[in-house]
Parts: sequence; structure tokens; C-alpha cells
Amino acid sequence: MQHCDVAVVGAGPAGCSAARLIAAAGFRVIILEEHNHIGEPLQCSGLISPRTLELSGYQGELRHALHGFNLHSPAGHTLGFQTNKTYAVAVDRVALDRQLADAARAAGAELITGARVGRLQYAGDGIILHAAGTAVKARLVIAADGARSYFARRLGLRPREIIPLAAAEIELGPGSRAREDVIELFLGRDFAPGWFGWLFPAGKGRARIGVGVGLKGPSPRRCLDMLLKRYPEYFREAKLLRYTGGCVPIGPPPRFYGERVMLLGDAAAQVKPISGGGLYLGLHAARHCARTAIRALEQKDFSAAVLAGYQEAWEKEFGAALRSDLVLRELFLSLNDTKADYLTRFFDNSFWRQFIARYADIDYPSFLVKKILGTGLLPRKFFQLALDLGGFIGRIVNKDRSRQALSALEAGEY
Repeated sequence: MQHCDVAVVGAGPAGCSAARLIAAAGFRVIILEEHNHIGEPLQCSGLISPRTLELSGYQGELRHALHGFNLHSPAGHTLGFQTNKTYAVAVDRVALDRQLADAARAAGAELITGARVGRLQYAGDGIILHAAGTAVKARLVIAADGARSYFARRLGLRPREIIPLAAAEIELGPGSRAREDVIELFLGRDFAPGWFGWLFPAGKGRARIGVGVGLKGPSPRRCLDMLLKRYPEYFREAKLLRYTGGCVPIGPPPRFYGERVMLLGDAAAQVKPISGGGLYLGLHAARHCARTAIRALEQKDFSAAVLAGYQEAWEKEFGAALRSDLVLRELFLSLNDTKADYLTRFFDNSFWRQFIARYADIDYPSFLVKKILGTGLLPRKFFQLALDLGGFIGRIVNKDRSRQALSALEAGEY
């Protein structure tokens, strides 16, 4: 049996970032990764924001800077814009994961691959983790083991929902309308119930595509096939290179810590509820998690009361934004195809396209919505639609009563 101060379960970006910070503070850290190769199988599009790029310290190839979006409504209307602003960059996600793992090892952390944790037991002064071919005893465990986290289940802490995804990497056909610097998003309850479809350029004539299934509907793979058939102008003559997939956890559990255990990244559903991206939030959470771990190690106190400081720091930085995003998620789930098409057409004019281009932010989507609501330029029909869909306006601007919020917004007071 090996002994360490902290065992990190999962060698994804969040887990490796936390491991690096703790090891750099002089503590012994062991990372247990269930797969044999870091970053594989690929379960991410590799599309990240400029903030995330800086935060990760990624030094690899930047395949593309993306300067615009096309949002395709269920009825086929397209709301699009393109500017000089960089909204996202496409990176080699496998290379990014491996770089972060290398940084953790350089700081002193030990990495063991092919080590899936199948059992744990509390042993007085620590937790014993039983993985394939090895056993590790740690004073503290950081569970960064994904959306279907074994540790989250043991603690009875689960996200509000889990969105299954079907995705693929393709080689675009010679006649595809896809652009090298534009993100294509597709709405439709039939092929992406409760989520959306996407096409992200991946460089050298390739793209990453996918759909999510957030409501009851066909299987994710069938939904992906439906997307390909629905938009032949993008996918005609495309060559399938490989299927990918995974799932996205939405809505953090009420807490993501317990005695001697902290959940991190997808295991704690530290994911943007609108886009499903988790890298930006996960890397920030790793910083808070590592600080709390170091404090617990120095104090030799691994109680839930001490580890609660991790969640308190997280909530202070991201709690309000995440709650707003979850309200937008409720709104999105309330939209049928007719209402989604109405909203897409409503914003398809020069003023709103420029407004959206200015304030769109993939890390903070609710910021754009608050800016839109604050203009005082939306007609009463729009507000009534929003109220009919659950009174989300009142909640997103933190008002107690949505009708009071309606009056204030129409008067331009927000």
C-alpha cells in the first residue's frame, strides 16, 4: 500500500491543476487515473474561451480563433454575426490535458494510470482507495472523477440532471457551408431535445459536431444522425473520423465535500448550465479546492466543517452567476420550437446583432441576458412570453416578484 497526503482521483484538467498546487506546497500527492492514456478517450470539443486559455497556461497549437456564431432556429431561420472579437479558440484538447498532467508531475505529484478506483474504506486517520493493482491510503481525497462520480454517489451528492451527448469528429465535405472561424449552433426539439446541436471548426478541414439530449427523446446517436440529415448544406459528403461522446452534469449538488473528501470539476457539476463547458469553472474550482486542502493539511483537520471553506470560496466567486445561468436553463427548457423560432427572429436585426456581438461571453452567458433586459427596449409581448415561461425575469434580476421586475424593466430602471 502506498501512503500520501492527498489522493486525486481523475487526471483531467481540474484534478491535475489541484494536484500541482498541493504538490508545489510540499505535500505528497498521488493522482489515480482510470484510463491508460491522459486525455483519452476524447470527451470534449476543445473549444475554450480566451480566459480559459490564459488560465490553463496551454502552450500547444492554437488551431483557430473563432469570431462569430450562427444560431439556427428550429424553423430554419439563422441569427448570425461575425466580428473581430475572439469569442473562443480551438485547441488540441488531448495535448492540453497532457500538459497539465506533466505540470503536476513536475511539481512533485505521482501519476498512476490504469487505476480505476473500485472501492474505498475509511481507516481512522485516512481513506484507503482500492484501484486495479494498487491500494493508496490518503489523508484527504479529491474526487475529480467525472460526471458519474463514484465518490459523489457514495456521498449521496448528485447534480440536478445529466445530459448525455453524442459527438464525432468529421472531415467536412468539399461543398460544406461551414466556416473556419464561426461556431454553428442548431436548435430543434426533435434532434436535440432540451439541449442543442453544434459544429465547431477543428482545423485542416475538420470539425467537431454533436448533440445533447436534455429531455426525453431518441437516443443521442440517433439524434446525431438526425442533425446530419437536417442540415445537408453543412454535412453533405462529410467523412466520419471517430465518434466521441460523454455527458454533461448540470446544477451542482447542495454541497461538494464530506469528511476527508472534496468533489471537483464535473464530479461537483462545476459546469456552465447553458453551454455545458466545464474547463473554465473547473480550473477556478481547482484553485479553491487546493487552498482548502493545504489549509486542512496544515491544521491536520479534515472534517466537513473545515472542507466547507472550499464551497464557501467557490460560491462567493461563481454562485450568483451560476444561479442566473440555471434560471436561463429553466427558460430554455420551457421553449418549444415555435417560441424558440420567435426569439431567434426577434433578435435578427442590425441593432440586436451588434448588441449581442458586443456583450456575448461564453463564460458568463447571463451577463448578455441582463444587458438585454436592461435596455428597456423589449416589447411587452416579449416580457409576457418570459413571464408565461415561469417568471424567469424576476429571478434572473434577483427580484422577489416577477411582475415588479417587469414594470421596472419596461421603465428602463434595471
